[in-house]
Amino acid sequence: MMMRVYRCTVIEGRETEFREFAFGKSHPWLRSRPGLVAFYGGRPLPTSTDRTRCMVQLWESANALRAAIGDNWEQQPQLADEVRGFIDRAWVEHYEVADEFRAGAEPPVQ
Repeated sequence: MMMRVYRCTVIEGRETEFREFAFGKSHPWLRSRPGLVAFYGGRPLPTSTDRTRCMVQLWESANALRAAIGDNWEQQPQLADEVRGFIDRAWVEHYEVADEFRAGAEPPVQ
């Protein structure tokens, strides 16, 4: 299983546009991708002035991630024109899932 950590910095004062895009276009598109296991979006704590947002995505495999994102899935994302008005920059990191915990689940057999 693969983990993709996407981070972006939202331009100050453009948070509403970012949220509208995320919930209206980005998240629905992502949910429809075959091979996506789950995603978790994060925003700064209410007391923070940080403008960075993150999304942790879990994918069945590198092949599923490649099929959804494209052959350049390991490269830093290029900002599309439609998001340049509210996202300053974006970057990604990729990991192979090495361990997992689910509340209430039995620990894996080693």
